[in-house]
Amino acid sequence: MITLPVIQGPSSYKLTGHLQKFRENPLGFLENLTQYGEIATFRVAHKRFYVTRDPQLIKDVVITNSKAFQKIKLTHMFKTLLGEEMLWTDEALYMSPIQPSQLKQHLTYNKEAIAKIIEKHTETWEEGQLRTIVKDIRQIVVAVLLQLVFGISIEEKDKIHYVQALMRKKEKLGKIYIRLPLHQPDSDEQLEQLLFERVQMRVQNKTAGNDLLQYILNSYGEDSDEREIYEQLNSIFLSMYEMITHVCSWSIHLLSQNTREHLQLHKEIQAYASGESLSTKNLTYMRKIIAESMRLYPPLWLFGRQAREDIQIDGYSIKKGEIMLISPYMMHRHEDYFLEPSEFLPDRFEKGGSIDVPSYMYMPLGIEHQAERGMDYITEIVTIFLSEMTKRFLFQLTKPESIAPMAGVMLNMKEELKVNVHKVHAQS
Repeated sequence: MITLPVIQGPSSYKLTGHLQKFRENPLGFLENLTQYGEIATFRVAHKRFYVTRDPQLIKDVVITNSKAFQKIKLTHMFKTLLGEEMLWTDEALYMSPIQPSQLKQHLTYNKEAIAKIIEKHTETWEEGQLRTIVKDIRQIVVAVLLQLVFGISIEEKDKIHYVQALMRKKEKLGKIYIRLPLHQPDSDEQLEQLLFERVQMRVQNKTAGNDLLQYILNSYGEDSDEREIYEQLNSIFLSMYEMITHVCSWSIHLLSQNTREHLQLHKEIQAYASGESLSTKNLTYMRKIIAESMRLYPPLWLFGRQAREDIQIDGYSIKKGEIMLISPYMMHRHEDYFLEPSEFLPDRFEKGGSIDVPSYMYMPLGIEHQAERGMDYITEIVTIFLSEMTKRFLFQLTKPESIAPMAGVMLNMKEELKVNVHKVHAQS
């Protein structure tokens, strides 16, 4: 008789199991589980969870034996483990039914529009000025995405208003970590009404646009359902808003901490993207920066699979209903696969993207094939965003200490990121 290995984990006699400990410090809790090996277990009420850092086991769960496991919806998982809800659905990450070639064409057409939005927002920044940079990023990203997704151009004064709308929506769903002053109690309803009316107008008038709304309309053909199209686009808009803000914020934080890498990126920008016509084709170091930022602070830091049946996999016994959690945040910091895993080392990525580690060790948006188009789109927008910002400014952290991540639906910053902005011409 073969005896299967027992999966170890911390003990708990509480009815809620380890839920309180998990919620107090999710990242610390997962880090503590590594003492039990490449797979460990914990309990939330009656539900048994497993966490693994073994790439072969991850592949066997998600790919080889995928029929034996079902995907856990992120909305349900974060609600159960953290008591938080998401603004967007999992499917929004895949940008379906928009094809990769369409996304590429779409961004090529809109590069100059993005550049103009950033230029307009930053034209009043003064040399050496202290900026709460994440607030600026949020305002710019919401303006960019209103343009890219719905074809809506907004005035400078409206940016804060729409960011307030999104933050108010987040407050309704649960706790948040970055709060903005809210002056208009119905701001979120006004934003939703604006976006829905935009969809209605385009459906009814059959007018064309150079936005994602147009690609969605084309996929529906004559059978356009205004509400369904709005819900799909709104989910894409919200997911992209969260993801792009996340990657841009952590990238600027890392650049402001690392002068050598910041200056190297600045030289590349000056060489390839400093003219009036923005070109990102040759920005290989920029892509290394973004890839390394998403390694350290992946937008999707936790996902899971639930066993449909009792199964033995890689020598372990998993019962029906039990859940296997996979944390890209933990995987990306695995000391057996990443040299100095906690350090910001963009050159670990070759040719601006690939990395010499086993499959399923680098997965900032999960490991579904469909997520690739979402990641490519995010990376390209962030590349344009950071190119325009770095072309104009260098960022200096106000204090040397790193800001720690705090796990919610996204990896939030435990404190506000404040940087001094220095105009590029003042540095030469």
